[in-house]
Amino acid sequence: MMLVNLTSSADDNNCNASKVGGKASSLAKLYAIPALHSHVPKSYALSTSFFHPWIEILTKSDEYTYLMNNANNNNEDEQFKTACTKMKEACQTLPLNTSQKQVLDDLSNIIATQFNHNLAAVRSSATEEDGIDQSYAGLFETKLGISSTKLEVAVRECFASKFDYRVFKYMLANKDMSTTTEKEGEGGFAVVVMEMIDSEVAGVAFSANPLNSDRDEIVVDSSFGLGESVVDGSVTGDRFIYDKVQKKLVDTIIGSKKVERRLNLVEEGGVITQPIDDVEKQTSCSLPNEQLEELVKLICIVEEGYGMPMDIEWGVTESRIVLLQARPITTLFYLDSKMMTEPGEKRVLYYDFNIASEATTTSPFTHMDMDLYCKFSSMLMGMPTDVSIFKDDPNMPMFKASTRQYVNLSVFLKFFSPEYFAKEAVLMDPYLASLFGSKDCDRKKYKVKKLAKGINMKNFIYYLRKYPIMEQYKIGKRFKKNPVKEKDEYIKLVKENLEQLEELKRRGYNKGEGLQSYIMELIQCIMPSLNLELGLIMFAIMPTFRAIDKKRRDGKTEEIRSEFDALCGGYEGDELMEINIAMYNLAHMLDSSVWQEYEHDQLDELAQRIQMNLDGIISDLPPEFISEWQKFMTQYGWDGEDQMFISSPRYEDNPVLLLARLRNQNSGVETKNPSAVQKEQVLRRQYVMKLQESRAASKLFSFGKSKIKKRNAYLDHLFWIRNAPKLHIAAVYGALRSSILQVEEELINANRLETKNDIYHLDLAEVDKAISDESYNLMELVKPRKAIYERALNAPECPLLVDSRCRILRPDPPNQEDVEAGVIVGSAVSPGTATGRVRIMKSPTDQFAAGEILAATVTSPAWTPLFVGASGVILQIGGALQHGALCAREFQKPAVSNVDIHNVLKTGMLVTVDGNTGTIQIHDEEK
Repeated sequence: MMLVNLTSSADDNNCNASKVGGKASSLAKLYAIPALHSHVPKSYALSTSFFHPWIEILTKSDEYTYLMNNANNNNEDEQFKTACTKMKEACQTLPLNTSQKQVLDDLSNIIATQFNHNLAAVRSSATEEDGIDQSYAGLFETKLGISSTKLEVAVRECFASKFDYRVFKYMLANKDMSTTTEKEGEGGFAVVVMEMIDSEVAGVAFSANPLNSDRDEIVVDSSFGLGESVVDGSVTGDRFIYDKVQKKLVDTIIGSKKVERRLNLVEEGGVITQPIDDVEKQTSCSLPNEQLEELVKLICIVEEGYGMPMDIEWGVTESRIVLLQARPITTLFYLDSKMMTEPGEKRVLYYDFNIASEATTTSPFTHMDMDLYCKFSSMLMGMPTDVSIFKDDPNMPMFKASTRQYVNLSVFLKFFSPEYFAKEAVLMDPYLASLFGSKDCDRKKYKVKKLAKGINMKNFIYYLRKYPIMEQYKIGKRFKKNPVKEKDEYIKLVKENLEQLEELKRRGYNKGEGLQSYIMELIQCIMPSLNLELGLIMFAIMPTFRAIDKKRRDGKTEEIRSEFDALCGGYEGDELMEINIAMYNLAHMLDSSVWQEYEHDQLDELAQRIQMNLDGIISDLPPEFISEWQKFMTQYGWDGEDQMFISSPRYEDNPVLLLARLRNQNSGVETKNPSAVQKEQVLRRQYVMKLQESRAASKLFSFGKSKIKKRNAYLDHLFWIRNAPKLHIAAVYGALRSSILQVEEELINANRLETKNDIYHLDLAEVDKAISDESYNLMELVKPRKAIYERALNAPECPLLVDSRCRILRPDPPNQEDVEAGVIVGSAVSPGTATGRVRIMKSPTDQFAAGEILAATVTSPAWTPLFVGASGVILQIGGALQHGALCAREFQKPAVSNVDIHNVLKTGMLVTVDGNTGTIQIHDEEK
């Protein structure tokens, strides 16, 4: 059936997305809600059957074959664009068969006799459009004010947009090439032909707030005339934020509406843009209260009918409000259902502490990641192996959701104020401090009235007694008393622990005992050194660093701030720095011309070439490189991206990860050797240390010299240990991962798991059971967990503070009167200035060019190689002790944190990062 009536119950069976596309199917569903019948304009769909003959012709063309063969080849970008253009041109001359001609004639007659003003809106409706995961909003062509005589031309232009270059790029970005298949109903194309509405006022509405994901707020944008002016940004419309639970208007922002689009009723259709000459009208409210209230009711009906938050296009005529389109909002953040409270109930505030500390990642945890992390953390807190500090109940102070761990801040807000948390958070993360200090963080709104069962003094004392705080305090005191002696003892102990770990890794797990027993063996190997490291960091390094950073931030002169900046870096012996020096040296053992042979997405070819050299099949790479490669893999092969995740690939099982980092350090652009940078940093720090000692000694009756000498001894002999715990835990996970990969391969070969990485959606107990019980159904466990994990993986952001109605807390905006135009104010975490192009990175394996400004939400040790080539660093999350700030200082890169990078920056922007003042200047060409 080529023509389907979307606003008639008679065609209900033909209105699924596979037949009429996502937009048309959604429109039919909108009409099917009884209360909305009179609010949906007459609408028809040219189904996928109508376009199938055209698709059959096009998919046999040379251009189509080229597009499919080069879909992922960035080198052929210009030719790719040319092929897309030829495909679009071909759409204009595709033949119409008898059935197609008859359908267009019938539809033209409907437009001429039944549609208001005898005009239609012609819109695309691809089968994947307006879906739950991707919307494709604004990518395909829309034609407005189309008369019956121009219908065929409009339909062809909409269809041609299917082959637009930007559409293909969007599909590639979303790993969705289904639109290019030849099968009818799979990646097919359809078109909506809707009665044209000459709106006096129009716009878009969201049944949940897309700016902060709050499920109880409706956001309405409106302007005079047709809604396209709001959608395409040609006017700054009015914005209304409405609380649908309390049924009240929360905020109104009146925009500047200098033009409006209207139907051209004088000539034969089309749309005209006309100025709004009345200055008073330009800044007047476009949507009166009574119309807003009526629209809100309709929005709530739409959301209830679809059972999910919806994005709705609407218009107001002389007689009614019309709903033109509805699609799921694809940019919202989702919490686990067990964390959600009902509308109107008291909200709970959650803190995701693993972004700014601990795992230092925004990636979701798999089921196995979660299980191991919680067990490991509990053991470090002194708990028995069968007791976890993370509960399954979100009412508890610390709990685990499906893919992240959270702190229930509402419990703590009963005893502490947001101002207290803000003050404590400044050192760790200024961005978090700004959230605690924001208007959003309302103690009255979030603090619990009554503590949940299980939160009592008895349990508090139990956990306090288990936590080895006195033991760690004694360790810190011991190291501070004699740092040189204790450092030597520590180095000896670490060497012994890591040798035992390597021996266990070579042995592998014992099938009779299982993986759970094996991980306990691995953990016990490094527990002695881990306990030392934690006590040292908590009671020696952290207090000293906090005192130095306070003087750095509060310094009254640039000279004072610069001195204390120097004390925050330059530590010899840091294992993380040693890894990156080894990487730099390894990268430069190959000529830059070799690296330039391979694009970022072709490094698997280089990995194969290296392996063939290792196997002696070929010998076309320098022997010293091959030798050093083997040495690096032996020493650091356990390292990878998310080091605290057992599911994260390691260099030894995915060498491409290492090659991506090496390529960034030898891309043909000269970068400074980190070893040389470290030596400069050490000399600078030691100069300041001696300077401060001599100043103290020159003062009469001063006891400051001995105090400074002690502090300097900590800096020389202890501070390099700060990265050790995470690296040693990563080594444990690397050892365990080797055995897990072995078990995974066996389970896949036995058809008990479908694909690689499925094993990480199980915990070790379940894997052990599967090893001993061949009837144990693993796929039944994996499927639902994998679906939840993938939804979290595709989430638009990972918020630090979020409440139980999914509201993401944001910092208060700066007072614009105090900020120069084009300047973003953050927090200075590493001195210096640099100008460059911004590169917003989601992963340390993303493509990055030397000289660019590295911008990331947060960084962990896996990001360190990128700092070598970066000209500057911008972070959303991270204080002076966070990895990004520490690395920026070590590599002498200016850095600014506390910047909402995804909202205020774009990749390619030309900016100047000023790490002295904590500001970022966006230059005029990109403003």
